[in-house]
Amino acid sequence: MSNAARSHRDASGRLDFLIGLIALVAACLALVWVIPAQVEMPARTDQLSPRFFPTLSAIVIAVFGAAIMVRNWHWALRRVPNDGLRMVVETLAWAAWATVTMLLLIHVGFVVASSLSCFGAMLLAGQRRHLILCALGSVGLAYGLDLLAWHAFYIQLP
Repeated sequence: MSNAARSHRDASGRLDFLIGLIALVAACLALVWVIPAQVEMPARTDQLSPRFFPTLSAIVIAVFGAAIMVRNWHWALRRVPNDGLRMVVETLAWAAWATVTMLLLIHVGFVVASSLSCFGAMLLAGQRRHLILCALGSVGLAYGLDLLAWHAFYIQLP
């Protein structure tokens, strides 16, 4: 393995470890502070608690964050070359993606906005092959979530 390829893997492995750490900390914060403070318990005990799905989501995120950390633990303390400009540009691109997603949700609705947002996220994450499959998957995921919300929970998304 060449030094350039090894250096790139060191950087991406360390980034994966940090992403796992951030996901784990955010999930624990949600479980300990955000969900108990913002979601009230139901009045009757025979009802499904409104805390169920947020808690389940936070637990899944914590498990996956810990798994990413365990998988990349050996890269955590290695020194890697600094690529600050690329990181700033990438952060700005993700911030623009999030802003456009929120504006699309307001103006065109859930299915269109989430389809475009999912496809855009795949492109930003580096997916350059199988674009037709990515587009079909994005539309299918958005439509499937809309059907699930409408039929299973009787919630009409905007």
